[in-house]
Amino acid sequence: MGVSVRPAWAWPAVAVSIVAASLAPFLVADAPAVLDYPNHLARFYVLAHPEDPFLSKVYVARWAILPNVGMDVIGQALLRMLPPSVGGRLLLAVSLLAPFAGATLYARAAFGRWTWGSLGAGVIAYNGIFILGFMNFLLGLGVALAGASAWRVLRRRGRGVAAALSGAAIGVCAFFCHLLGYGFFAILIGAQEGDELLRAWRDGRLSARAALAAAARLAVALGPAAALYVLTHRATRHGDILWWSWPSKLMQWLVPFMIYDVRLTILTAIVVIGVIVLTWRRARRASGVLLALAGLLALYLVLPFAAAGGTFVDSRMSLMAALLLFAGVAPRVSPRAGAAIAAAFALVIAGRAALVADNWLGRAGDLVELRADLAHIPAGANILPANTEIPDAQPGAHGRMLPNYSRLDDHLAALALIERHAFWPLLFADPSQQPVAVRPPYDQLAAPLGQVTPWRDLFDAAATPAEVREYPYLRDWRARFDYVLVVGPRPPAAPTPAALTLIRAGDETSLYRIDR
Repeated sequence: MGVSVRPAWAWPAVAVSIVAASLAPFLVADAPAVLDYPNHLARFYVLAHPEDPFLSKVYVARWAILPNVGMDVIGQALLRMLPPSVGGRLLLAVSLLAPFAGATLYARAAFGRWTWGSLGAGVIAYNGIFILGFMNFLLGLGVALAGASAWRVLRRRGRGVAAALSGAAIGVCAFFCHLLGYGFFAILIGAQEGDELLRAWRDGRLSARAALAAAARLAVALGPAAALYVLTHRATRHGDILWWSWPSKLMQWLVPFMIYDVRLTILTAIVVIGVIVLTWRRARRASGVLLALAGLLALYLVLPFAAAGGTFVDSRMSLMAALLLFAGVAPRVSPRAGAAIAAAFALVIAGRAALVADNWLGRAGDLVELRADLAHIPAGANILPANTEIPDAQPGAHGRMLPNYSRLDDHLAALALIERHAFWPLLFADPSQQPVAVRPPYDQLAAPLGQVTPWRDLFDAAATPAEVREYPYLRDWRARFDYVLVVGPRPPAAPTPAALTLIRAGDETSLYRIDR
């Protein structure tokens, strides 16, 4: 980050080292400890096998104009050629590296060279959003940053028409990856155009023609994707959710630094913020970056936690801002300070990768238990998901929790769909968000945006109206499902909900047969 003597091979060597360290954990578990990953993988598998006798009876592909299908397009093609455990990890690795690659490209376009500061984005390659498994969104961030870098280069060369036309194509690509990826692209290019107009205004050379030209370029670049959304948007099955959580905003800003251990989360935040504070005054800042950061901060403060069927909406702004700080700011420091910063970042990157690998090894142990349960489930069975509470004091290194934020094992049972061709009601299959739908009569059991039911709710003789509203698949569940798969600490041996017979009990997963 600012070392004065740099051999030509130094930057690519460091970049490759960061990528290698980031990818190393993928070698230790075939289903990494990422919350939504098993659910996404199961959907990709369904799309890749439309001729499967059981899956085709339950699901049907519904390709449409949706702002969430980038990974689905790639995933269904990849899983036609590769086993799910291999193809899925390749897709997850793409989502991990896309923002990092986008940040380095953006810095290259902004400063005319490969910057050492942009490599700092490797510190936050593993972050709370990645661990939650928002693969399409992360791909969208990479596309947005790469697209904004192309916009910069073309505008610098005075090719405004080419910038507008390429921006339209890139905006549509970002839109199909994720709606917020398109929003990030809009913020980046809008801030650059706005910054140029503000400078012209301060210098007394702003003209109506220049303002109209900038507005026209942005309209051409952003209009097609905006029109697609307006013309094709459909509410989710449960309506467009708007949910604010003001107290959580005190913690959401830590999302870029979040990892499986609170101490390392805090340490990473201290190191990164400390470096930014110490180098900010002398750093070079790309045009438009301050405007974009201000816009992201404002959005973070006003956006809800959940909207339009999506969750963690506001926290994604903090990840965008962190990436932009690495991509759009180039620190200028002495060789000694640069070496110290590089060493600190290298230690943090290595430590975070090691912690991820340790937790993914723990997830591998849980997968052994899960597959022992699945061995008792016949193909075509209906599996009801349930979970038990994870104690706050439970030791880490199992990848079961993103501490103080979210449990990470709720979608483990989705692997039953892939490995046993069993029905699991929580597959992400809302036609307003994903290119797949559930066929009748299984649609009466499905809850594409639903949650796993607590184990304690199964003790009721019949599900209460409140429980059915929260967990729709609980209606007459004893008559409509064949097995209950419990994820979480082993339930007590007694009492047991009526009509359930224990088949196998483990430390993380337990299987019960529903007796009829």
